[in-house]
Amino acid sequence: MSSFTVLSLSGSLRSASSNTGLIRLAQRLAPEGLSISDPYPIGDLPFYNGDLDTPDTLPSVVAAFRAACAAADAVLIAAPEYNYGPSGVLKNAIDWATRPMGAHSLVGTVTSVMTSAASTGGSKVQALCGPVVNEPVIGVTMGFTMISPDGTANDEIETLVSARLANLFAALQQPTI
Repeated sequence: MSSFTVLSLSGSLRSASSNTGLIRLAQRLAPEGLSISDPYPIGDLPFYNGDLDTPDTLPSVVAAFRAACAAADAVLIAAPEYNYGPSGVLKNAIDWATRPMGAHSLVGTVTSVMTSAASTGGSKVQALCGPVVNEPVIGVTMGFTMISPDGTANDEIETLVSARLANLFAALQQPTI
């Protein structure tokens, strides 16, 4: 059986984040052959600045993040929705990961986005990167009441996350063109 590594990103920096809880839940429910990392510390990344994005000025923390992205078979993102979009820290991480255009560290990497947000469940944030595994849809309304920071959730959410991970694993097993 193949083994795949998944880099996880939580778009929330809160210590009691339901989005980080989604990552913890995914780690617990991951099928054999799918290894999901602890959430990468994207809060350590400086704000994206093209002046810093050169071989001579690239911050080492950004180089390490890009290397982690490039080394992963997939990226699993748990994203809160802030004002109908991704959080600033997550958007910043995506900006760093997707430069330079056309030759960035996520080219060809399978990506999966789950959301936990208040009244919308995060539906406006679902399409961030590609190729994307987005079935079944995981947009947990009032997630902070349904998912604990340690990854405990009800059976319905566990079933959705398990199904998403099975689809992510299946996508990784497909031959590339």
